[in-house]
Amino acid sequence: MMTSTPNVIFLNDAIVDETEGRLRILDRGFLYGDGLFETLRTYEKRPFRLDSHVTRLTNSARYFDIPFHYTTQNLQQIIEQLLTRNKLRDAYVRMTLSRGFGTNGLVPAGICQPTFLIHTKPFTAYPASFYKTGVSLITSSIRRSATCPISNHKTLSYLTNYLVKKEAIAQGAHDALILNTESHVSECAVSNIFLVERNTVITPSLKANLLPGVTRGTILELCKRNGVHASEELFGLERVLAADEVFLTNSLMEVMPVSAINGKTVGRLVPGVITSLLHNEYQALTH
Repeated sequence: MMTSTPNVIFLNDAIVDETEGRLRILDRGFLYGDGLFETLRTYEKRPFRLDSHVTRLTNSARYFDIPFHYTTQNLQQIIEQLLTRNKLRDAYVRMTLSRGFGTNGLVPAGICQPTFLIHTKPFTAYPASFYKTGVSLITSSIRRSATCPISNHKTLSYLTNYLVKKEAIAQGAHDALILNTESHVSECAVSNIFLVERNTVITPSLKANLLPGVTRGTILELCKRNGVHASEELFGLERVLAADEVFLTNSLMEVMPVSAINGKTVGRLVPGVITSLLHNEYQALTH
C-alpha cells in the first residue's frame, strides 16, 4: 500500500517533514499567545507582496521585543523551496513567530529563544459566486478598544476575532463589522473594509485602531495609480449603509463586494464599477 509523502515545513532555520516538527511545551506562543503571524498567497509560485508582509512582521516583532532576523530575500528562498518540495504553485503561506521558550513570568527577564515556522498548503479559493453577488455582513456586538495597541498588529491572540466571526456565522453572514468604543467603523474579523461615495474610495483611518492590511495598502496604491480619489477617514455605520459600493479586502480574498449589512441591501450595483475596476487591477498585479 502506497503512503503519501508528508509535506515539509520550515521550523527554526531548518526544513523538516511536518510530522517531525516539534515545539516546546513551554513555548510562550502556546502559553500566552505571545507571538505574531502573517498569511499570504502565492501565484504561480510567486509570493505576492512578500516584502510588505515581512516589513509588517518585522515592525511588530520590534514593537513587542521579539527577536526576528529574517529578510525578504531569505524568506523568498525558503518559501520557494517549500513550494517546490510540496509541489505547490498557487498556495496559502503562513509565517508564525512566537517569542518561544524563555524564563517564567509574563514579562521574561532573560533572552528568549524565538520559534519561527512557515507552512504551506494548497490555496482554496472563495466561491466565484461571492464575487458576482457579494457577501453579507452584520454589525458585531463586540466593540473594539479605540486605544489598545494590539489591534495594530497581527498577533496570535485571535480569540476576539474568533468570537466576532462566530457571531457572523451564527446569523448567516460572511463576516462582521467591528465598531470601536467611539462608534467608528474599524474593520471586520478577517478583512479591511472600503466604501465608495460618488466615485471616491474611503476606508477607515488607522486612527480607528485597526490592522494596516497589506491588501488595504495595495488598494490605496491602485487608486492613486488609476486616478481614483481615495481617503482614510473616521466614520460611523450610517455612512457605510448609505454608500454606493462596499467591499472587503485581505490577502486571500483579494477584493470582495458586499451586498448586504444587517439584512439590508447596500450599494447600487454589486459588484460596483469601482470595486470591479480595483479587483481587476489587483489581479493584474498578481500575474
